[in-house]
Amino acid sequence: MNVRRAAISTAITAFWLVMMGLLLRDHVLPRRGSSDAIDLTPDQLTEEWRDYEEWMKLTIAGKSDGVSYTSIRRRTDRSGFVACNRIWLDLDVFGGRHTFRLEMAASLDSLFRLDRAAADLRLDDSRMSFVALSNNIRFYYRWEFEGRTQAGAQKLERPISLLEAVRPLVARRFELEVGRAYRLPVLDSTWSLREGTAEVRVEALDRIALGGRSVEAFRLVTQLGSFSSTTWVSAGGEVLRREFPGAIAMERVDPKTARERFEGIDAPAVIPNVSIADFHGADGQTAPPDDNVAPVNRLIELFRQPSEK
Repeated sequence: MNVRRAAISTAITAFWLVMMGLLLRDHVLPRRGSSDAIDLTPDQLTEEWRDYEEWMKLTIAGKSDGVSYTSIRRRTDRSGFVACNRIWLDLDVFGGRHTFRLEMAASLDSLFRLDRAAADLRLDDSRMSFVALSNNIRFYYRWEFEGRTQAGAQKLERPISLLEAVRPLVARRFELEVGRAYRLPVLDSTWSLREGTAEVRVEALDRIALGGRSVEAFRLVTQLGSFSSTTWVSAGGEVLRREFPGAIAMERVDPKTARERFEGIDAPAVIPNVSIADFHGADGQTAPPDDNVAPVNRLIELFRQPSEK
């Protein structure tokens, strides 16, 4: 492997661990889940359904670097839903211009419970992928990178949904009132790589600068374990701005402007067809830890494996 490819491979393998390190450093909150939060089930988000699209300009340390696109659509046969999140960047690193593509897609059933999910991270020609399957009792997953593979499984206390699908729909579907909080079980396959109970709390009503003008927006904090992000939404539930640790921010952008910069970013989502048999080492081994291992633990093991390339 040449020096340039080795640098790119190092960057791509480090991405999720660096992100999780920032999350733990900057956003380990002193409180646990709120006792006054309202428990929701995923299917409650589908009442009075309208398909959802979200276009955001992405900045890192104040510099505009890319676009984030999110869509959540009901299948035409009403059998379920498809969620898609893409973060596309062009980066000046390693002495040149490089393309960064993070894509997440998921299939949810008619009750908005997770069925299948996939995440794909690319930096130029280097790629890491993550695929997952839920049968509402167990959550199976597999990592692949540079010819290496790690599979695992986690037991589920109850069926889960997907964080990036739940986040905007809670704001749109339920009343926004300062102090109100909602929680439900999810998988975060984009940022923190964890499964658990997410809480969305309305922290305050702020005035924020948006497109050269000042607007009122509710500040929502989404917490999943030690992961926390902040979203500002309008009274009608429209997402206006998002902030993450590591000086990462997103702000609403015109879809035409985003498409002109990144053609194809809103292409239909592609979700692999997988079954439990595809997750070698995840089933048929009932003894711990194989029966209940978090995805991040398997990711660390993947890094420790020697590359076949």
